[in-house]
Amino acid sequence: DEWQFEFELSSAQGQAYVQPIFLDLGSHAMRVNAAGRLRGTRELTVERFDLDHAQVARASGRVGFDFANEQPLRSLTLHLASIEFPGAYESYLQPLLLETNFKAMKTAGKLTGEIAIDAGAPQGLDLTLEDLTLDDGVRNFAIEGLSGAVHWRSDAAASSGEAPSALSWRGGAIFGLALGGADLQFAGKGRQFRLLQPSRIPLLDGALALESFRVRNAGLPSVAFMVDATLEPIDVKRVCKAFGWPEFGGRIGGTLSKLRMRDGVITLGTTLRAQVFDGDLMLSDLQLQQPFGQWPRFYSNVAFDDLDLELMTGAFSFGRITGKLSGRIDGLRLFNWTPVAFDARLYTPPDDRSRHRISQRAVENIGSIGGGGGAGVTAALSRGVMRFFDDFNYERLGLSCRLENDVCAMDGVAPAPNGGYYLVKGRGLPRIDVIGSSRRVDWPRLVRQLIDATKSGGPTVQ
Repeated sequence: DEWQFEFELSSAQGQAYVQPIFLDLGSHAMRVNAAGRLRGTRELTVERFDLDHAQVARASGRVGFDFANEQPLRSLTLHLASIEFPGAYESYLQPLLLETNFKAMKTAGKLTGEIAIDAGAPQGLDLTLEDLTLDDGVRNFAIEGLSGAVHWRSDAAASSGEAPSALSWRGGAIFGLALGGADLQFAGKGRQFRLLQPSRIPLLDGALALESFRVRNAGLPSVAFMVDATLEPIDVKRVCKAFGWPEFGGRIGGTLSKLRMRDGVITLGTTLRAQVFDGDLMLSDLQLQQPFGQWPRFYSNVAFDDLDLELMTGAFSFGRITGKLSGRIDGLRLFNWTPVAFDARLYTPPDDRSRHRISQRAVENIGSIGGGGGAGVTAALSRGVMRFFDDFNYERLGLSCRLENDVCAMDGVAPAPNGGYYLVKGRGLPRIDVIGSSRRVDWPRLVRQLIDATKSGGPTVQ
């Protein structure tokens, strides 16, 4: 009814494979010894064990199993003398991550600690991290020089309250956005975690100032978090570069209030307000699905008021336009950070009393948007009296685009003759109007035109 055993195993050559773990013992020699008892076919108790896996792990402790239980691991006292990276990642973790975005991580550093499990449930965790580095290789997630101590107790074991923890790092990245060095002080108890004091995390050339951060139901499908923070102004050009978007200038910042995650979906409970191009930008109904998955999905409604067109067009190198611009982008949907649907409308505000001027280059670039009208605009600018003017007055400008299935349904600020639409409605003399002709425009082609417009030198008028 009961077997007692004691064994020692060692190897410095050959390989071992137990799905999905593969060990090259020639590269990392292993020695294991253990003693315990087996009662029938149900209960296995290892009263002591020692593991020495060269340049990978050194650990000791005791463990108990009940194979008739849905959760067979019933008890564990584990002392981690050393877990070394990259050896531990390559030997133990990488085989479990082959179907995820973390299948080819670069790792370094080490950790030590203690882990306790009783009655099939975790009771305590104490880890010390020493200069740990994790990098997924594409900078969607990376952290460098992670050090500190993590302490956690279950609700049953935390009779004296929460166990404070502290972590610091030298740098890193998330979604391609560079993070600077920072430190966090937090506490964990049961399935709850909370930030103990405000912290400032450098982000690109700005920062994320965390006022509060709380996690509930960690490890359950109902996991949720709530964040209150301030985004200190950062360079928009650097954000665009990180996401692979066309680059433009400006700075963005604002307050992130009631930012929550539930069931793997991140939402923003309030409207994010930011100052961009001397105007106001507002993001509402924000939702991000699968933020760490292979195909993230982003949803939002965007509104902006009184953007300074001179600053905006200068940042885009689009051609000089003065005046204000307002608009909305409703139902914005990004799949893997690429737009797949939206209903956008941009226009000159009705109450705008600022000076309205538009350069020859901007006229040509806008003309190319509406379906091949750019050549006609360039020809008009090259002959007659038009060639003596560098810029022109306009009454109002704007466009709308409803994107669906890679096709943009276009319109302008007013109907024009012959079924067209005004993208720019001129005023005064000499008068120049920019009229679009195509109501349906291929979206990838339109994006290429806009990118080319920001890179070209514009028309040459002699």
